Amino acid sequence: MRADLMVWTQRLVAAVFLVGVFGLGATVVTLVRQAEGVPPLPVYVGLLGLVALLLLAGACMALISIAISARRGTEALRRLASQPVGAASVAGPMTGPVSGGARPFSASPLREVAQQPEPDQDPVAAPARPARPSGRKLVAER
Repeated sequence: MRADLMVWTQRLVAAVFLVGVFGLGATVVTLVRQAEGVPPLPVYVGLLGLVALLLLAGACMALISIAISARRGTEALRRLASQPVGAASVAGPMTGPVSGGARPFSASPLREVAQQPEPDQDPVAAPARPARPSGRKLVAER
């Protein structure tokens, strides 16, 4: 797969994050070495800066990842829409085979499905429970 603009942007965000972490770490180490003892303010500001860098980089990576996924989804839908109308039948996850006679997301298959008679099966009825083994006894009684 070729590396496009989104992937390069992700890499740029990662590089800026790493440079920021190293720069922030070097600044905190320099401030701590110059002081007599361990001053809490540079350490606190360094940790706060690290958290801010982490949150910003994570948000950027998440947005870029969502954009990449959305683009792949639209490309898949375009490929699906450009397939010939007489494609082979496709089986859905919860339904039976569906004819590929119409384009996806069109209103005509909904009308056809609404006019079809329902099967005589009762989807509400629960399956029968298996018989309880006769040789077992209760462990505790009330």
